[in-house]
Amino acid sequence: MIMGAAGLVLLGAGLLATGLLTGVTAWYWACIVACAGAAILIVLARRSLSRSRAPGATDPAGAREPTRAAQPPAPAGAGPTTRVADPADDLGTPAPHAAPAPEVAPASAAAASAGETSGGATAVGAAATSAARAVTQEDDPDEPPLEEVEVTDLLVVLDLTDEVLVVDEHPRYHLGGCPHLEGHGTIPLPLDEARADGFTPCGTCRPDRTLAARARARRSDAGDGGPPASSG
Repeated sequence: MIMGAAGLVLLGAGLLATGLLTGVTAWYWACIVACAGAAILIVLARRSLSRSRAPGATDPAGAREPTRAAQPPAPAGAGPTTRVADPADDLGTPAPHAAPAPEVAPASAAAASAGETSGGATAVGAAATSAARAVTQEDDPDEPPLEEVEVTDLLVVLDLTDEVLVVDEHPRYHLGGCPHLEGHGTIPLPLDEARADGFTPCGTCRPDRTLAARARARRSDAGDGGPPASSG
């Protein structure tokens, strides 16, 4: 078809030249017909090439389905195997998905955790140990009750550094002279440090209420303790 179209194109060129030389209109019409025939042949040739390139066009009508290779039997004692889907399987059943592998923590996170400063780790560990010790001893019947602190007193004592007394392995902090300190070795601590270590106020000597009242008195004295104004 391509060769025929080429021949018609050459024929049309010759007819066009003849028409130009002779001035006869019939040669022009003959040139147009030859070019139209060449165009038709080119269109038919393109369609034929497209059909030949289409998938499955060259397969015979009665093509047999390819035979799947037989899989070897699994050895005795082996675990369940995953079946891989055959591309020629008409059912298209997907193979079962394997269980996802457990996520592994990035090495950078482990390195960052291991690189914490020893001072910060020691402080956190000490606070946690003291808090756990205080909770453990909270139910001991020999311990004094917990002081019920008013909110206004709590706001005052949060940052106080007045000295209180604690006993090792006991959850409360006390003021000097508390009857629960008799027969025990005491450890003096600033109030804010004792609270940070997990100690709680004794309900007998009531340290939070007493120290809050002392703090208010000190502030009052500081406000009224200025030199008197001169009378002139």
